[in-house]
Amino acid sequence: MQARSEDDPEGGTPLPRTMLIVGASRGIGAAMAARYAGRVDDLVTVSRTPAAYGRWIVGDISKPDDIRRVAATYGSNALDALLVLGGTWERDAFTDAYAFARSPAEETTHVVAVNLMAPILLVQALLGNLMRSDNPRVVFVGALSGLDNSATREVANSATKYGLRGAAQAMAIELRSHGIGFTVVNPGNVATDEVLSDIAAGHFEEQVPIPIADLAVAIDCALAMSPDSVVSEINIAQRWPGPQPT
Repeated sequence: MQARSEDDPEGGTPLPRTMLIVGASRGIGAAMAARYAGRVDDLVTVSRTPAAYGRWIVGDISKPDDIRRVAATYGSNALDALLVLGGTWERDAFTDAYAFARSPAEETTHVVAVNLMAPILLVQALLGNLMRSDNPRVVFVGALSGLDNSATREVANSATKYGLRGAAQAMAIELRSHGIGFTVVNPGNVATDEVLSDIAAGHFEEQVPIPIADLAVAIDCALAMSPDSVVSEINIAQRWPGPQPT
């Protein structure tokens, strides 16, 4: 079941009643947890370090045992929305210091485990709970580097972003009869504290990152669809990916 939105009390599709946000201790996940806290009846957050909002569960999603433990907390209860918003990348990613030739196998394995394997295994582990919802939604945050002819130099990270889109499309087909809506949101650089710090320190070139509020609009849109519709993919580009013209 789902709760009527505070923003639209007279009609429209209600907000999810139960929501699980993975990667909620910082960055995009923390911002979305703050956004939905108090607006959904049961907000659960998962991260390795403490999250400020929701019922926090410590978990490392690179470990299948932790994924199973998170799923076990739901028992036979319904889950309306699963938001997988955390991710990782190679050391020195997005800087001149990155070098594929020096990236150890352990690093590649970890990036794939967090960015690609974990979203798949989370859906699989929580499938029974999502199927009990009236309007189940799954939202993954990918990246523009997962689009055709848009890959960045970071091999493992780019591979996972491509793979995440493929996994979401395949799961949407396989699970169509269960009415689960899958959305992948692919942004450019988002104005998290980490990105802003990298720009200020000169690790990234001068640019205007995507406001988190804009990303929130996209996620809101994915969650606001009626059971008859799904936004399968949303791409969000920076208007100013480099220095603004003077």
